[in-house]
Amino acid sequence: MFNRLLMRLLWPAGLLLAASAPAAAEPPFWTTLPRPAHRPPAPLADLADRARPAVVHVRGTSPPEDDAHGESEHVSIGTGFIINRDGYIVTNDHVVHNVTNLRVRLHDGRELRACVLGTDAPTDIALLKIDTPEKLPFLPLGDSDAVRVGEPVVAIGNPFGFNNSVTAGIVSAKERVVERSALGSSEHGGAGDSYSFFIQTDASINLGNSGGPLLDQLGEVVGVSAAFWAGHPMQPAQGIGFAIPINMAKSLLPRLRDHGAAPRAYFGVDAQPLEASLVAALNLPSSRGALLASVEKDSPAEAAGLQPGDVVVAWDRIPIATSEDLKIHAQLTVPGTRVRVGVMRDGRRLDREVALRAALNQHAPAIHPSSCALAGDGTVARLEEIAVADLPPERATRLPGGGVAISAVDSDSAVAEAGLRVGDILLRIGKTPIHHSRDVVAAIRAQPGEVIPVLVRRSGYDFWAALRRR
Repeated sequence: MFNRLLMRLLWPAGLLLAASAPAAAEPPFWTTLPRPAHRPPAPLADLADRARPAVVHVRGTSPPEDDAHGESEHVSIGTGFIINRDGYIVTNDHVVHNVTNLRVRLHDGRELRACVLGTDAPTDIALLKIDTPEKLPFLPLGDSDAVRVGEPVVAIGNPFGFNNSVTAGIVSAKERVVERSALGSSEHGGAGDSYSFFIQTDASINLGNSGGPLLDQLGEVVGVSAAFWAGHPMQPAQGIGFAIPINMAKSLLPRLRDHGAAPRAYFGVDAQPLEASLVAALNLPSSRGALLASVEKDSPAEAAGLQPGDVVVAWDRIPIATSEDLKIHAQLTVPGTRVRVGVMRDGRRLDREVALRAALNQHAPAIHPSSCALAGDGTVARLEEIAVADLPPERATRLPGGGVAISAVDSDSAVAEAGLRVGDILLRIGKTPIHHSRDVVAAIRAQPGEVIPVLVRRSGYDFWAALRRR
């Protein structure tokens, strides 16, 4: 029982890019308005009229979950919202997970091709891009930390295909930690991970709402609609929806735009919640904070002088309420950042500076089949119904020996027959390493026989496939 309370503040290996030192701060590429103390809320109808033009319908084609059963591809649908006049769109990762033929339908009915700038599966956030000659309507991003329980909120989305549906309710709770396997959402939701610190609302959220905005009474986005609690078949739930706090998304968006992924930092502690008995035993003033159960050897936490028994109460001047709160801030801080951590030790408040470093064993993420990095035809080579593109430099340096990404696959081609997909990375053709797109044609021509072995990487795993000449 006690072990289940412990929480390792090291993100799992194999997910994301290694990081460099953080760059100098730059203005955000979204709009954030100051939250006035006495500004009257807008009437609901006026708020909806202003917000709906910036809400979009997102659609793409997902591959079958199990190719062996011959399942056909299916359509993934959801919602997104524009955060910048130049066409940046926020949605959920599970709405665009592994989809091809990604399209966005605007409020005026136009349908445009979209590409994926970056995704972050652990937080379920994705950043898309569309290109139009004119400037687009957008939604300002608010401050989810300032939202209060009981405050009115509005959700806009496309539930079950009913476009631009508006529902209203209140913030039912904040900082909800819910197991992913217990939630209903539009598409993929793997068990085993936790979404952390949801905003809970009774504004109606259904299939198709995923990725849509949750607005406060000023019309600012305070959350990204992500899931709902389905309840038990004999006791169906009503009015229990969840949204990702927008401040969590804002911490990721610059990295998703610039690198396609959000590198995680290594802190190196185990932390647990503070129960009432522990508050008394440790003579603490309150139950707010994260109790350190262990500090890893040679970790940034140890180098900063943190010890088991310390209670972390602040992270870079942000109050820490629970161990889950500490987990979120530690995971989302950019590696290379120096953070001032406030702790309680023996009844005294101490401040320690922690120099976070990149988590070990972080691999380059798989190229998304709708990645903006695969758009265009400047580096595409085509032979025998296969199209490939050179990897972006930051991805290529993370793959020993290089590799190129498959950028197009015809449905009735030999490539599709071999089980290859857009976004797969070709590492070898026969015994020939592939470094650039121009290597593919020569390697295939030099390979004898009617069946060509190719080494492929997908989602961090390597495997061989047989490509039959036609």
